[in-house]
Amino acid sequence: MGIRIANLAVTCALFGACGDDSNLEPVEDVPATLINPLEVWSFSPTDVWILDGSSFVHRFDGSEWSMLGTNTSGGLTCIYAVSANDVWLCAGDEVLHYDGATFTASDVTTPTGLDGLTAIWATGPNDVWVVGDDAIVAHYNGTTWERTIVGSPFKSSIWGSGPNDVYALSTFDLSHYDGNTWTEVEFDAGGGGGDGQVWGTSASDVWLMAGDDTAWHFDGSTWSPTEFELQDFNAVWGSAPNKLWAAGSPGAVAHFDGSWHSLALQDFGAPYLRQMLAVHGSSETDVWVVGRQLGEGGSTGLIYHIGP
Repeated sequence: MGIRIANLAVTCALFGACGDDSNLEPVEDVPATLINPLEVWSFSPTDVWILDGSSFVHRFDGSEWSMLGTNTSGGLTCIYAVSANDVWLCAGDEVLHYDGATFTASDVTTPTGLDGLTAIWATGPNDVWVVGDDAIVAHYNGTTWERTIVGSPFKSSIWGSGPNDVYALSTFDLSHYDGNTWTEVEFDAGGGGGDGQVWGTSASDVWLMAGDDTAWHFDGSTWSPTEFELQDFNAVWGSAPNKLWAAGSPGAVAHFDGSWHSLALQDFGAPYLRQMLAVHGSSETDVWVVGRQLGEGGSTGLIYHIGP
């Protein structure tokens, strides 16, 4: 089944002239079993993982799709990889670790009370962080899971530049860990995340996509806002500080090369809403965006690829 996206307006009008030659194309011949893409991770152009809330990982090898079973009863909802042989996934009340051959499950809910796992981040097997629907940040030190109450409930994202520089995003606040203490990040306005994402390339290059029309950037000393017209971004990834991609609604995809340029925007007045949920790549010439179109009879999966 090929996924084709009709009425996709490619425009640079909202952000000024485009400053790159990126192509944004719908992915063809996606298997019928992949109907609700939630997360994507590209290790290389020939090794792409997509999660759809089932217990299977959908893998693309550059030409063919396959399904990788995980032997878990929980649906897969989030992913973070340190390398292709050190992959972490959320699965119900468990975290799964993949070593390149085998999945190993670790119970998070029983020792920490954390439920509804939504996001995970790690620096390695002895430093894993996970958040969910509660105001709990769970941390794995290689032996045991420990919990800390941080900010408000309903966390959607966790990311850090290292073990002593970690951010956790909640509906109403963004919290920062310096290796000893969690503190709330102060903004002039806003700062909550809803279903947004916090992500960066270093401690002095951090982005907050809060699921609304304002993105926040931290340069190591100051948080500064960028406002977008008629577009709400909730996901971001990049290969370098000036090579970023953001995704959101309605059908919005944008590229940052020092300033933001729109690559895609759903036609205004279109009958169905397109929500882009996640973006990831292995390089600036291999970027994937996944999401869904909400319409009559349910939702339809959307998968784009950005390449040369």
